[in-house]
Amino acid sequence: MDRMRAMELFLRVVETGSFTAAAQALRMPRTSATTELQALEAHLGVRLLHRTTRRVSLTNDGSLYYEEVRRLLKDLAEVESSLGRSAASTRGRIRVDVPAAAGRHLIAPALPAFFARHPDIVLELGSSDRPVDLVAEGVDCVVRGGDVHDESLVGRRLAHLPVVTCAAPGYLAARGTPRTPHELEGHVFVNYFSSRTGKVFEVDWRPPGAGPDARLVVRMARHLVAANDSDTWVALAVAGLGLLQTPCSAHVRACLERGELRLVMPGWRSEPLPSNILYPAARHLPARVRLFIDWLSELYTAEAQAAERFVADAEARALASP
Repeated sequence: MDRMRAMELFLRVVETGSFTAAAQALRMPRTSATTELQALEAHLGVRLLHRTTRRVSLTNDGSLYYEEVRRLLKDLAEVESSLGRSAASTRGRIRVDVPAAAGRHLIAPALPAFFARHPDIVLELGSSDRPVDLVAEGVDCVVRGGDVHDESLVGRRLAHLPVVTCAAPGYLAARGTPRTPHELEGHVFVNYFSSRTGKVFEVDWRPPGAGPDARLVVRMARHLVAANDSDTWVALAVAGLGLLQTPCSAHVRACLERGELRLVMPGWRSEPLPSNILYPAARHLPARVRLFIDWLSELYTAEAQAAERFVADAEARALASP
């Protein structure tokens, strides 16, 4: 039995709903198709298909086998297309999922430059802060902040964004401006919580000039409101509902430049937030996806450098003011 041809035949039978149509597509006799599928079932020791005179349908085992075989043959086709045909492999669709705020404020404005360099790539850009099952949802790669603990994924570190503490002028006028974390009595935060676990993220700082191990942690910073979407999180702080500890993204920098937020506690930094691009460990990565990852790496590196310069300048001005 040619197992590869038998798997392809099985897929064709499922997708056409007919042994006759599948046999015609593969240019083989109808009787041979039936014999090969029987041999495949005998080899696996399970029944894959329910057969009647009118229709063909999957068994429970057949449904599981179909999903795995479809993925396997798709990955094999990607590998074959990438060998010796690098120009062709830079064409086609890429499905990516990124944090909502990064998609809106960082990636979308930069995409015209990407498409100018790679006009034959089609991008499907999902924007969310929720966990994504890459295999089940057919996503090629995701961008996520924080450390990676999923062993089924491999990835690449894109950049580290500096983290700042800030608040709206109205909030500071009403509650005062803390200069250090020791002056937080009477203050509240706009907190961020995980959409998966509901856990509220802690806030922390390093004293000016101290090493990474010298951390002052507030695990349950008091809040009136918390969010699990980055744009809403920042908007709540702009509305004056609390202090905000956040990566200094392009969106946050714009709010600081417009005076909607003000930097507080200059010199007291949290650990920078790592951003990673992740993809399944067992999946071959097409050349077009590698191109997109390289481009994202350049974009995030430039973003992190701009953020670091901005924060350094803002802290210098704040420390110099009375």
